[in-house]
Amino acid sequence: MSKRIFAVGMALLFVIGFIGCGDKIDPEEQYQADNLTQGLGALAMMTNVDAYSGYSSDGPGLATPPWGWSGPFGYPDIPEGTDTLYYEFVWKLPLDSMGTVIDTLIWLVMPNPDVWGGDTMPWIGIDTWIIGQTRNLIYFHTTFTINDTISVAGSLKWNWEDTYYQYEFDVMQDPTDFQAEIDITTSANIGLSAQFRIDTDGSGSETENYASWNSTTFVRWEFYVRGAQEYDGYYTLLSEGWNVRHYFNLYEPPSA
Repeated sequence: MSKRIFAVGMALLFVIGFIGCGDKIDPEEQYQADNLTQGLGALAMMTNVDAYSGYSSDGPGLATPPWGWSGPFGYPDIPEGTDTLYYEFVWKLPLDSMGTVIDTLIWLVMPNPDVWGGDTMPWIGIDTWIIGQTRNLIYFHTTFTINDTISVAGSLKWNWEDTYYQYEFDVMQDPTDFQAEIDITTSANIGLSAQFRIDTDGSGSETENYASWNSTTFVRWEFYVRGAQEYDGYYTLLSEGWNVRHYFNLYEPPSA
């Protein structure tokens, strides 16, 4: 379970990066627009609830913490503040070939409900951190909850001292539909934000699907009703005066 969740979190973060806005066509602006667009396909694939629905407290390896894990313990110094108990896995990061240690890395996990602590309800979510013991302002934090058989909501945050990226999502997916509410925010020194609102038929208007840099919108997306057009939609760029449509198809994983 933990490996899968870690992969989801790390893979989703690739859609966030540094962008720039200007008065002329900006290749970096288009590159970031492409990344954000294709990130939606990755999100649809990795938040497929069917992939998690088989997990429960009596599933293999879930009734108790795996080897190397201990707890649960309280962590009052977690930066965002919480009184939640977590199971932990600890390892030290060597700095050089002499084995000088730069920090102790802690992986914290609390399943919801606490199937590792004896709760017998089916597993429906998780709260997990990867954080430095000494440099605790460097961390990755993710939570998500399976609301029902076809939807999942959660938050992913990568923080490096005063710099952070946060990705919040509420996604519904079944074999024919993908509905999403997604918000991306970053620290002031990056200045990137984005919003996606996609309806169950696949459509979404430019007024609700856009990204900004330092409060200036630089890209807008229009999503078509699923299957109604050759493409899934298009985006336009501020640096092109909103006059050029860049058509796209969202990535879909090959069928089993």
